[in-house]
Amino acid sequence: MTETNEFRRLKALAKRYARANRIAQHQALDLIAGELGFPHWTKLIAASKKGWQIATEQMAGLEAFVKRPLPAATFRNGDPETMNRRFAYLEQAEQGMIGDHAYRLQEVFHDVIIAGEGWSIRVPENPGVPPIVETFADQEAECPVLDPEFLQKALSLARDRALQVRAEISADWPRRSTKPDLSGVVRHPLGRGESAVWFCLHCDGKITGAQIAQNLWHCPGCGASPLDIFDTPFWSDDDGKSFLPVKTDGAVDRDEPDSRIVDGRPKRDLNDEKIILLIRCALLDDATNISERLGALQAEISVDDDGVWIALEDDFWPEGKDPVQALAVAERLGLEVELVSSWSTIPFAWPGLGEIASSTSEYTQMMLDAYAQYGGSPDRKPKES
Repeated sequence: MTETNEFRRLKALAKRYARANRIAQHQALDLIAGELGFPHWTKLIAASKKGWQIATEQMAGLEAFVKRPLPAATFRNGDPETMNRRFAYLEQAEQGMIGDHAYRLQEVFHDVIIAGEGWSIRVPENPGVPPIVETFADQEAECPVLDPEFLQKALSLARDRALQVRAEISADWPRRSTKPDLSGVVRHPLGRGESAVWFCLHCDGKITGAQIAQNLWHCPGCGASPLDIFDTPFWSDDDGKSFLPVKTDGAVDRDEPDSRIVDGRPKRDLNDEKIILLIRCALLDDATNISERLGALQAEISVDDDGVWIALEDDFWPEGKDPVQALAVAERLGLEVELVSSWSTIPFAWPGLGEIASSTSEYTQMMLDAYAQYGGSPDRKPKES
């Protein structure tokens, strides 16, 4: 696999998948590697250096993979078919019982999750962060994790797996990344040099080599990932002299978990911004030509206690044309509508061209031709073909 073709294509697929599912790039890379049979991206890179190449059918499979959405709540809800398909690169979720209660235990992006009916416990990759216990509001009364004895047994199972996960991470890193030398110097696992002092881009913390190595290269102060840790504070105006040392008690895997009650039911959160988005989308439904689409995009829309106010640009939106779909959406939302006409600086001359153009491409060419004919020119000249 060469850097100039398949390798770059894999990176591009991971980037697309990360954006589509709102996950970190490194998580998307691990998912891509998992689809190809590797435990994570680092292992894939190592194999490629030894001559491994991706097969044509594997690349086709990845193209299909990145088009499918990542089900964020799948693990918690326990859908075995979806879980096994989407997390096939991980070990299959371990099934077990604690007393009379079933659980599922699995690693997800280096965090360990143990979950059952109405509860879950997450042990983060970062050893300095306490486990997170969640109970769901509609099942709190019968939630077994509220029993201290049950909680300790579940925590023990998750922590044992977390120790294995962290050991596997450390085994992939240089030895100097986890064990400081006599001067406290450690090596960044991502190849960012060696130093006895490190700096956190996220919180401007100053960290010793021993601290950062013990915490698996997560900032002991704010929990930032290894991606935010650097040997020099290049973003600082005073070379980090004003940065304060991160103070820790040296403890990892704190005994007391963070507990919180979560209402997992979907909530209707229609704030002003979302209402405006719906109204503008409805205006686009009402538009029948390029000119009216531009009018929908240029419309001024605001929401207050009295309803929704829509100002339509007179040069783009026909006088007397009611935006039927926008009015229907407002009615469903229980909002009164006030429609007004507006006059302002329009983005293009000859807005009437949009009434006869069949596409935006055709409109653009007609607009450019008109500028050329009448001696003017748009701010940005088109490239010569």
